[in-house]
Amino acid sequence: MPATTSPVPATPITALQLARLMICTPLFIMLGLMTIEAALNATTTYLVIQTGRDVAEGRFIIDDLMWILAAQSASYVVGASSWIFAERAGFLAYGRYMLRFARDNRHHTQLLADKDAREQVEPFLTGETFEVYFHLIYEIEGDLRILLALVLNVIVLGTQIDGSLPIAYALVIATLFLMQWLMRKRIASAYLENQRRNNRMTAQGYTAWDNVFSGNRYNLRLWTAGFKDRLRSGLAAQIRAIMTKEWLSAASGVISLAIVFAAMAWTAYRYAGDMTVLIALAATLPRQIEMTHDVHSFTSGWNDLLAQWTRLRGVAANMHPPVDPGFDARVKFDRLVLREGAHANTVAKLDDAMDLILSQPTGRINVRGPNGAGKSTLLARLKSVVKTRAYYWPTADRLAFQFAQGQDEVETDEDGEPLPPSETKKAGFSSGERQLRALREIVRYTDAPIYLLDEWDANLDPSNRAAADALVEELARRARVVEISHRDRI
Repeated sequence: MPATTSPVPATPITALQLARLMICTPLFIMLGLMTIEAALNATTTYLVIQTGRDVAEGRFIIDDLMWILAAQSASYVVGASSWIFAERAGFLAYGRYMLRFARDNRHHTQLLADKDAREQVEPFLTGETFEVYFHLIYEIEGDLRILLALVLNVIVLGTQIDGSLPIAYALVIATLFLMQWLMRKRIASAYLENQRRNNRMTAQGYTAWDNVFSGNRYNLRLWTAGFKDRLRSGLAAQIRAIMTKEWLSAASGVISLAIVFAAMAWTAYRYAGDMTVLIALAATLPRQIEMTHDVHSFTSGWNDLLAQWTRLRGVAANMHPPVDPGFDARVKFDRLVLREGAHANTVAKLDDAMDLILSQPTGRINVRGPNGAGKSTLLARLKSVVKTRAYYWPTADRLAFQFAQGQDEVETDEDGEPLPPSETKKAGFSSGERQLRALREIVRYTDAPIYLLDEWDANLDPSNRAAADALVEELARRARVVEISHRDRI
């Protein structure tokens, strides 16, 4: 077996790599439907212009209205359908992220009890990343919907009314992109700080239940003070981020309105005597106002898209939590004894512990030592070295088991026949019951050559401890068991 060196840090992941998790068939279908929606929307603009010309020539007929109704209605239906595939793409991206996180970090057992790392990263797993992906997909869809509609409608306006209109809209978009580019770092910095502060506030909420329902005035006062401090810092960061974005959005809206309306006024001035063009311009005035609003919305949407991309960078930065470099130093080998039967063994380093564990295929090794000697740290480090060859059960943590997920095994009688469910069965389980049921599942459903059991008897009364000890003994007859017992102290 190779020497037990510290794990090599994972290659950093980028926001672009996380964004690629959204690339899937539903996303392409969404984009296709959005393109069809924009084309139908532009068709409506074209039909409105043709209707204006018919009015100018005295040829207005009911068919014009029916075609406009059909085109715009179809645009609404197709646009609504695109959201189905947007949702599918968002859920798929989040699922891929969770699987990627699990794959990349499953062997970094040392991080399990790292409070600082857990407080920083856990909000991304419990909701932050889910919201980031969906806000990102919504921003992408909203911005692309506006952009596609603008491009196709501007083409129609330019070919059917005057070529100065496309130039005006192109100038608006170029100006807005320039403003976004110049402000990108300031906005990104504000949103990264906002994300960090909000996550600190959310992390404080994880302990609210314990501190509120314990009824202890002392602990609740300390918790409340900490929460208020994080709440204030989160509010300040949020306001800075929003105001940084909103003032840029407002400035962009004013500039776009000025440019577009100047182009419309210039067109009206140039064609002052041409009733066909003026009627077409008047007929499209509601659409032009709507498009001007869309330009402003696109600006706001671009800001929001930049904000979500910044938040995705925060997700990427926390995809691989750093392992404490001083983790191994917390194992005090000079204070630990690895007892196997009647033999008490001392080891000087992690490799010696691994050699002892691998010296026999079965049997129990009990790790003993005083509090603070690093018994649990040793088991966590062993798991990070042995990886999937070992089954690691720290009873203080919330591992997933069937009984806890409502999939409890059916109880049977002595002949193996299923027993009817007990009418008096409690809805929940005590900590001791949970440990015993978990241990039964481990014995029944897992098959590993090494088992690392951290304080498997911590919450068991004498009768349940005897039952649990029998289960551990059953494991030891088929595998190597390294255990920490709550009652074993030097």
